Amino acid sequence: MPGNPAPSEIEAALLQAIHEFFEERTAATAEVVPEAETVRDGLLQLAATVLFLQMIAADHGSRHDEHKTLLSVLSRVLRVEGEQAAIIIRAAEQHVKKPLKKLLRVLRERCTPLQKKKVVESMWRLAFADAELAGQEEYFVRKVSESLGLSTADLVEAKILAREAFLGPTA
Repeated sequence: MPGNPAPSEIEAALLQAIHEFFEERTAATAEVVPEAETVRDGLLQLAATVLFLQMIAADHGSRHDEHKTLLSVLSRVLRVEGEQAAIIIRAAEQHVKKPLKKLLRVLRERCTPLQKKKVVESMWRLAFADAELAGQEEYFVRKVSESLGLSTADLVEAKILAREAFLGPTA
C-alpha cells in the first residue's frame, strides 16, 4: 500500500513520540536515576507499562484483580500514582498492540539489572493476580525475561518472590 510507513518507521516515530511525551512531564522533576529497583525515566516507565498491559491481556482476559495489581505495581516499581499513573496507562494502552521489539531493547539497554528483575517480578505478580497462571502468561514472561538478558535464576527468583507476595505471609 503506497503511503503507509514501514514498520521500522512506525516504531521510530512511536519511540520519538513517547520520548517527547515524557520529556515534557519529567523536565520539571528531573533527577538522576539511582541504581535502585525503581524505574523513573518516562520512556522506561511507558515501556514497562506496555509490558504490564500485555501481561494482563496474555490470558485473553482482564480482571479487576489484575488492574488493582497494575496500580500497585506502578506505585511500587515505577513510583507513579494517581493522575500520573492514569496518564501512563492511557499512553501505554495506545501502544499495547504495537511490536515490542524496540521497547524491549530500550529496557534492556537502559535499565539496571535490578530494575529488569523488578519489571519481570511485576509481570509475575500480574500473572498471579487473578489466581490463575495461564500458559500464555508464563510463556510471555519467559520471553520478555530472555529478551531483557536475565538469567534463568533471575527469572525463577522473580517468580518465587511474586508467588510469595500473592500467597501472603504464612503463619
